[in-house]
Formats: sequence, structure tokens, C-alpha cells
Amino acid sequence: MTFAPRIVPSLLVVIAAILDVTIVQRIEIADASPDVLMLTVSAVALLGGSIAGAWYGFLGGMVIALAMGLPLGTHAMVAAIIGYWVGRWGEVLVTDEHPAPPLIAGVLAAGTMQVGYPLVAFLVDPNVHDTSTIWPESLLVASLSAPLAIPVYLACRKIIALVDAPDAQSGEKAGGEA
Repeated sequence: MTFAPRIVPSLLVVIAAILDVTIVQRIEIADASPDVLMLTVSAVALLGGSIAGAWYGFLGGMVIALAMGLPLGTHAMVAAIIGYWVGRWGEVLVTDEHPAPPLIAGVLAAGTMQVGYPLVAFLVDPNVHDTSTIWPESLLVASLSAPLAIPVYLACRKIIALVDAPDAQSGEKAGGEA
């Protein structure tokens, strides 16, 4: 694996986090908005596996925390755990006969972030008292994220495939010349 395939998913996650903070969170439906970052992390985790999912989840969580002025670590930890498990699910279930559906992975990732982050913040920060809206908001964010899950997955797959294509072609030429 060369440097380029690792940097492109990182850029995808950073761009998704910035879009999430700057544009997507301003589009609210019933006080909720889709979670583009977790859709991107789940797409990259399905394509790259559990370790990649954990790394890109951590990266996206840190970018969100820095951009929104949240305490560092909580968002990144929850996103890394979600990325790891989505990637693990993709490693186990993705075969030619049974592809893991990106819709389910994206919706579960977005919903789990909406439950996981407030629960971890509740455990870490003694000033957090109101956790009564976790479940309704989680369902709403997952519902709003569902229509975007497949387009985000397909876009990530296409962009990553474009970067991997020149490496595959150069590998074939090198193999054919030897």
C-alpha cells in the first residue's frame, strides 16, 4: 500500500467533518441533522477494515472536537469504537455472495454516535445532567442519515478506487516486465 491510498480516506473524513460542522448541522429538521461524518467513517471502514475504521473514526472525532470546541477525546473515542466495529462487520460479512449493506452500517453508525457520545460525556463530565433526549434524537438522526448512506458510500468507494487504480496499473506493468 502506498502513501496515496492512506491520505485520500483521511482527506475524505476531514472534509466530511468540516462539512458536518459548517453546513450540515445548520440544516435542522426537528432539531436534528444528518451525521455525514459517521456516514463517511462507516463507508471508509467497510472499504478498509477494522483498523482503518478505528483510525478514521478517531481522526474524524478529533476534527469535530477541535472544530466545535468540545473536550478532546470523548468524540474521538466513540467514533473510533464505531469505526472499528463497522470495519470488523465489513471484514466478516463482505464477500461476493453477501456484501455488507452500507445503508445499515451508516444508519447504525450515525445512531450509535448519537447515543454513545452523550453517554460517555455523562460518565466523564459531572456537569452533564440531561440525557432524556438521547433516544428520540438518535432515531431522528439515523432517519435523516439513511437517505445519504448509500450516496456517501458510493462516493467514497469511487474516490478511493480512482486513487488505487494507478497503483494497480503500475503493479501490472511491473509484474509483466519482470
